[in-house]
Amino acid sequence: MQQRSIRFGQASAATALPVAPASAVRPLSAASRRWATWAGGALVAVAMWMAGTAPAGAQAYPSRPVKLIAPYAAGGPTDAMARLLAVEMAKSLGQPVVVENRPGASGAIGADVVAKSPPDGYTVCFCTTGPTVLMPLLEPKLPYALRDLAPVGLVHRVELSILLGPKQAAKNIAELIAYAKANPGKVSFASPGAGSPNHMAGELLKTMGGVDIMHIPYKGEQPAMIDLIGGQADMMVGSIFIGEPQVKAGKLRMIAVTGPTRAPRYPEVPTVADTISGYEATSHVGLHVPAGTPADIIEKLNVAMKAAVAQPNVTEKMLSDGITPLATGVQEYEAYLQREIEKWKRVIKQNGIKLD
Repeated sequence: MQQRSIRFGQASAATALPVAPASAVRPLSAASRRWATWAGGALVAVAMWMAGTAPAGAQAYPSRPVKLIAPYAAGGPTDAMARLLAVEMAKSLGQPVVVENRPGASGAIGADVVAKSPPDGYTVCFCTTGPTVLMPLLEPKLPYALRDLAPVGLVHRVELSILLGPKQAAKNIAELIAYAKANPGKVSFASPGAGSPNHMAGELLKTMGGVDIMHIPYKGEQPAMIDLIGGQADMMVGSIFIGEPQVKAGKLRMIAVTGPTRAPRYPEVPTVADTISGYEATSHVGLHVPAGTPADIIEKLNVAMKAAVAQPNVTEKMLSDGITPLATGVQEYEAYLQREIEKWKRVIKQNGIKLD
């Protein structure tokens, strides 16, 4: 038997199919109509289900609230800044940004929550230097690795301060270094804890200044400051605003800040780098998402973060707290993190720093 092939789009008399006249078309029975209605509804339901379960990048982001993990306790300065940023980011994203506190292990618990979340942009870390730089270098049993967190952008930088108590007579960094060199091992510096950015700032001063100074770790800044005032330590590396009341009262002296430039809040206080060229030891806050989050989602979060930091109320709050607003792009933040990791890796190795 001869076979004829039919090619779509090329109708002819030889290939046209017969069409029944309208009078010959029989109406559907009631049962058939019910089945057709059910089948059509089922197809619509399947289509809606498929749309709801499509990959994150396949539908508009965000389509529900975004969770911002603050890896520190509620009520503290990091938490307060996270909540301020969340309000402003929500305006750009068109969805609520809800702050959730997950404190503990110098920020590592909160960072681990984010690292193990789905990479869909709905869980973001308001991460500081601890969980993104120092803890991965100091804690070999950390439950996550740096590669598990994708950077979104650098929000701000926090300068630290060098505070001297009544035990130490030096008036500036140069005099402090000279005294420490003349009295090796006798100068002590207090910090709020081993492995903190404050501790690392003191270790960097030790390395770059070529001095032998002893670290005294405390459980927080307040106990460290009390002992500094009491003469149990020579100096303290503290948050830039922590000692302000005591400085004004004449009980402590702020002789330097640790950032690359003078702090807007204390323009009269020199930087350590004014004496020791190249010295820089700051803390930071940046946004991170789980590794594997689509690039377009990361970009949306970055744009929302930049818009939030640019708001006058946010900028003014940062500056009043001694914080430097930055709001960088993704690549800038990646480069910054790499520089920080390499710097602190060298300091940790050279000074043999380990967590107890």
